[in-house]
Amino acid sequence: MKEQREKGKREFGPLHRATFFLIAVLFAGSLLGLTIGVRQFAPPIFSVAEAVDVANSPDGWADENACVNCHEQAEQFDQTGHANTLVPASDADSLKLLAALAASEVGQNEQASVEVTDGNIMAVCETGGVVQRAEIDWCFGSGKHARTWVGTLPDSFGALDLLEMRWTWYRSTDSFDVTPGQPKTKGHGAVATLGTQFDAPRAWRCFSCHATRLPAENGRIETAHIAPGVTCQRCHGPRKRHVEAEGAFHDPHWQTSDRMDAVNLCAECHRRPEEQKPGDIHPDNPEIARFQPVGLSQSACFINSEMTCTTCHDPHKPMSAQDSLGKWQCVQCHDPEHASHTLCAAGRTDDCVSCHMPAIKQESPVSFTDHWIRVRDFSEQRP
Repeated sequence: MKEQREKGKREFGPLHRATFFLIAVLFAGSLLGLTIGVRQFAPPIFSVAEAVDVANSPDGWADENACVNCHEQAEQFDQTGHANTLVPASDADSLKLLAALAASEVGQNEQASVEVTDGNIMAVCETGGVVQRAEIDWCFGSGKHARTWVGTLPDSFGALDLLEMRWTWYRSTDSFDVTPGQPKTKGHGAVATLGTQFDAPRAWRCFSCHATRLPAENGRIETAHIAPGVTCQRCHGPRKRHVEAEGAFHDPHWQTSDRMDAVNLCAECHRRPEEQKPGDIHPDNPEIARFQPVGLSQSACFINSEMTCTTCHDPHKPMSAQDSLGKWQCVQCHDPEHASHTLCAAGRTDDCVSCHMPAIKQESPVSFTDHWIRVRDFSEQRP
């Protein structure tokens, strides 16, 4: 397992003095639509807390490197997307990508670049002759699909906001484009020029799905002590007692969980069906592909079997190290020996995924495998 990555020197990534003052004025004037009512919140309680007390159990956490000493499943885990879904912006791969922003098409069109000075990583963007700067602290996403950067800053109530940069790197194009959900045309001012500001509750939600431990003090995320990435103890719970007992202490959480518990653990971040607007769950909505448990739950294969996410995916291995093309997974049921299961009418014996679970293009330069397993009409989108 990778050693704990080096954190930034500052707990918060303040904006450049000139722009920081402007933001303070905007806060005071509620120009960004922030109100006291919005700020009165309690840190969210995650349903995974029965296994993992995300915020408040520092004494129960083991060194992540200890897992690999006994568990062979941990040998390749540091190569998975989950393990690398959050890294400091100062990570070597992160810096390499950021260096290419200025030369990208969107970087040139928007006069955007990144400067690194004395360990500080600054996003820079010019609009109408006015240069805005903001410090970048974290890189979200493993890079399998994309990577997006954020800056952190305290609000006037002491909680932590995020400034999501408006430029995301996409693997499909090996270049930058506008971050999903952000305006196609950049705005004006200290914030809108550089990206979109998320209030503290939304910042919590972002970090909670990209970190294993998220310590907080008085509702403010202690960024210097975040355990980045979704690693062993995010799913299996704090393991200090287990490690100290050399495995003698055993938590049967996974062995006693039913299939929906297992699916819902993944769906905490990949989205539960009930979190999707009912009217949005239909085959013609390409966004469903982004939220795998939503589509999976609509599938006859899921409804009429005992399958879970781990029926097809080994969470301990990178996707490149496992066969996820849907042959051996599908023929566990769709086999001539199982008379009650439909066989492929097209006579295909391999690559089931390309027809029944194709990659669906999104509005941004990225595609997601559609987990709504079904026989598709020819009119439906193909990869």
